[in-house]
Amino acid sequence: MPLTMRTFEELWVDYQPERTGMADFWNKRAPSFNDHIRGDASREHRRLLVEHIARKAGLDPSASVLDIGCGPGSHALEMAPLVGRVEGFDIAPAMIELARENAARDGCDKAHFQVLDWSIADLDALGWRNRFHLVLASRTPAVNDKAALEKMIAASCGSCCIISQVDTCHSVRDQLKSLVDWDAHKERVSRSFYCAFNLLWLMGYYPEVEYMDRAWESDSSLEEAELMYLRFFESMGPLSPQQKEGLTRKLAELSSDGRVRESVQAKAALMFWRV
Repeated sequence: MPLTMRTFEELWVDYQPERTGMADFWNKRAPSFNDHIRGDASREHRRLLVEHIARKAGLDPSASVLDIGCGPGSHALEMAPLVGRVEGFDIAPAMIELARENAARDGCDKAHFQVLDWSIADLDALGWRNRFHLVLASRTPAVNDKAALEKMIAASCGSCCIISQVDTCHSVRDQLKSLVDWDAHKERVSRSFYCAFNLLWLMGYYPEVEYMDRAWESDSSLEEAELMYLRFFESMGPLSPQQKEGLTRKLAELSSDGRVRESVQAKAALMFWRV
């Protein structure tokens, strides 16, 4: 059976995680997420990554960049000193509020942020068609099907870049997988990146892929850990009351002094292509 564009389009659609309540989830997580990404180690890693992407894209002080699913502005604010203007958006209002606060704190006036859902964004109404020298989507569920991928391309007049986690080892989360039907979902986790690559190839682009290894540690309250891990597993499919209870109980066992500390080893993939 030949592998066609429709093959990967349907495979990607079949993957779709549950998006209901996503904005609310990230609104709740925004403060602690912002604290983590504003840490020195995280910022240094991101600075080097952004500089690498800017070199690949040939960006200069006159360039413009679009950051899809920008969160609290982490990549946008590292990119801003290298270019003329950065537009960032996110579905979660709390993330955008923090992005604006971070920009003010950093004295950055070249990064601009707004609340926006990429799936319904009108490029012509926004004045974004063929506007940006780089369109970046880093670890965001916003680019989740062929239409979203094509919209990235339509917004670019230069290059596009997607960054995705393709493999991770979590000291806590991996202990929870046995409590849910994880084997049924494991193969689906990295399917988004795989589908995007193959669709781009069949569209006539030649995406370059690089892999990056990184390790970090997180420290969350038990309440936030429950929110975070239940949301992760629910995004793969409905959880029964018994599964939710089991996950909550296991997290309590793994916590210490009301905190859940986790070590993470991750492999990310950077996919870059010119339009």
